[in-house]
Amino acid sequence: MQLSYPMDPALVAIEHKVDEGIPLSMADGLALFTTPDLHNLGRMARKQKERKSGKKVFYVLNRYINSTNVCYAGCKFCAFAVDEFKEKDRVVRMAADVVFAKAIETGNNFNQIHIVGGHDPRQLSLDYWVPLMRKFKEELPHVQLSFFTAAEIEYMAKRHRMSFAEIIGTLKDAGLDNVNGGGAEIFAEETRKKICPNKVNSENWLAIHEELHRQGIASNATMLYGQIESLEDRIDHLIRLRESQRKSPGFNAFIPLAFHPDGNELNDCGWTTGLDDIRMFAVSRLMLDNFDHIKAYWMIQGIKVCQVALEFGADDMDGTHGSTDEELIYHSAGTSSGQYVDDREFRRLIEAAGYEPVRRNSTYDEFPHDWTPPEMAKV
Repeated sequence: MQLSYPMDPALVAIEHKVDEGIPLSMADGLALFTTPDLHNLGRMARKQKERKSGKKVFYVLNRYINSTNVCYAGCKFCAFAVDEFKEKDRVVRMAADVVFAKAIETGNNFNQIHIVGGHDPRQLSLDYWVPLMRKFKEELPHVQLSFFTAAEIEYMAKRHRMSFAEIIGTLKDAGLDNVNGGGAEIFAEETRKKICPNKVNSENWLAIHEELHRQGIASNATMLYGQIESLEDRIDHLIRLRESQRKSPGFNAFIPLAFHPDGNELNDCGWTTGLDDIRMFAVSRLMLDNFDHIKAYWMIQGIKVCQVALEFGADDMDGTHGSTDEELIYHSAGTSSGQYVDDREFRRLIEAAGYEPVRRNSTYDEFPHDWTPPEMAKV
């Protein structure tokens, strides 16, 4: 017997708009963020998710590397960045051959290599990255390169005195398949100036992703929530992403990033709650009508919250990571999620929630769970 629950009247008109394919407004977004009716909020988001991907929930066999933690952006929310002159004992800066060796130290049965670093003047250059990217493509042709953020691309463009179109064209020629969604933080400029004044601004972040899409490179998008932003800031951010996707399609997934307070200047903000997190997934799914995927990144919200997020509109749990990978950004800020989850555990959790686990790559090509690389891939 199916139970019915009284529905918040504010959600009735919103559900009608969603069903009719009408983009939601700022007022709609505020109603979604403040409704006490979590049951129907989740039901609406789940229905929208199933319109997009049915019962499928995606995951990727991935290698994750933070190639450097040297960064001069000075973001207030960051516990990862290191000043190489003041904190020499904390510096991580991998040579290109070390990055490649790290990627394959647990084998070559993965579909994505995900690399993020910082604004490091000694590493963030074409001289470093182009040969490394070509090596990946030559020796691991089955692996998609999911590198950089728009912040890193802007920094690299400035260093090389190149336009966004020129730097992106060069990276595409070297084999770039996908750009990670980091660096978006929050688009509202007054808030952005307080938390990351030296990072790419919102206009350029969007311009870089739109140029990526024009040149045939896919990307993801993120939002850092739970710091000093307002609910209006969050909705504004989602609406700008939605309009950018209409203008220059190419975003695959949106990933809500929960702020972690340990070891940074915004630690008074505290931690997001489980209810904050699942509400964020649901609102994202309903506001972003032209995004196919909403990703619940287990390393950020924790794997149990991410399993619940599948009932609130998420359809992706991101990646396994290699058993020897070390994620540094969120672990520097206090995450307790661990570093590695076996893909069998992903499938178990997804199936337990009533969904079909599907292995993917960066651009959501689908693979059997026991797929192995072709023989031409070398290690």
